Amino acid sequence: MSGFVGCATPPIEQLHDETKQLYEARSRPSATSTQESVDADGAVRIALLKNPQVTGIYARLGFARAELYDAARLSNPVLGYAGLSGGGSRKTDWSLSQNFTELLFRGYRVAGARSQILLAEQRVAFELLELEASVRAAHVRYVGSRTVATMRDRIADSTRIAATYAQQLFDAGNISKLQLARMQEAAALARADSLRARADELADRNGLLTLLGLESGEAIQFVGDYSLPMAQLPVTEDVRAWALENRLDLLSAREALRFASIADTHTRRWRWLGESSLGISTEKEAKTLVGPSASLEIPLFNRGAGSVERAQVTVESLRSDVKALELSITNDIATRVAALAATRESVSLHREKIIQVQRTMVEESRKQQNYMLIGAFELLAAKQHQYEGYEAYVGALRDYWLAYVELIRATGGRYPGAKPGSEGQRMESLAAVEAGP
Repeated sequence: MSGFVGCATPPIEQLHDETKQLYEARSRPSATSTQESVDADGAVRIALLKNPQVTGIYARLGFARAELYDAARLSNPVLGYAGLSGGGSRKTDWSLSQNFTELLFRGYRVAGARSQILLAEQRVAFELLELEASVRAAHVRYVGSRTVATMRDRIADSTRIAATYAQQLFDAGNISKLQLARMQEAAALARADSLRARADELADRNGLLTLLGLESGEAIQFVGDYSLPMAQLPVTEDVRAWALENRLDLLSAREALRFASIADTHTRRWRWLGESSLGISTEKEAKTLVGPSASLEIPLFNRGAGSVERAQVTVESLRSDVKALELSITNDIATRVAALAATRESVSLHREKIIQVQRTMVEESRKQQNYMLIGAFELLAAKQHQYEGYEAYVGALRDYWLAYVELIRATGGRYPGAKPGSEGQRMESLAAVEAGP
């Protein structure tokens, strides 16, 4: 790291820049958004500015900076004074001493503080990436729940119209009371589903606003829909290799292990050396005497065995933490890639099979209704079924992009080749469903 020369203390802005570089190297570049019309990238940017947790995250850099400040400076020298009198005589002693152990270990202490700075930067950047992943996932969920709520409203409207028409037919004596009851039940159930979907939409919106650090009444319009899945799936081994080299919490764990190993060697080498000091003393009675002074802790009762044991156990504990995290990342990447593959196949089935079949069913139902082979209720039922199929398609796309976000989270940021579908390759809009005959 740059900026740590001699006793100089880097400004907090420079520490933020170091963290910013770690974060931006793993984060997606942000597109332009206005406050009134916010896409996923804009939501991330707002969260980094408004979320109160970000302030607490950055505060850790301040703690690390304070540690470096203390480590780069020696403790203050100790001035001693003793004034003795009795029997008509008076004696004055002065002493000035400095901790010698600090002088000897100053370089080691500064190196440890710099390691803590690096750990803080890595951990802060990692938590910012975690916040970004949470915001993107919340945006995906909200876009999905908003679309589902729209679909449920349309289903409720169509069943309400069907129930009204059924009432007219019943009043004219053309259908039975049982048929009317079935249509009324369907309309009531559809209305209940619509209300529940709108409640889910509001909950997802407020969850997103919370991550952004905004209140629920904030007048903000979230924009965006789901792109189609990426043309190719990531290669598990490539993603795993990238994550094991770049994931910041793993790099942080490795740095902690590295310095703990240095501390272990240091402790073993200097286990016999306790607190010691060097100084100068003066004694004034009949005449003034001046000379050097020194103190050295004698390792008679405590020979540093406990410090050596603690240092060794710390190394072993951190080494096991690194191995456990590496194993967790390795298996998690495989799980996330498999989930991405499964959801991608589900999107393909809905888009290329299910929606097409349901559209054909509506078209054929329309033809049969024109020839009076089926009634209007059967045609409405086919149309409602088509809406439900499109809702399932939206759910499949939502699951795919949630799986994508979780893969990004598992890698600890952007991996090579990670990007959403190309512009223009968006999912079919609601108008595609309405376009049926």
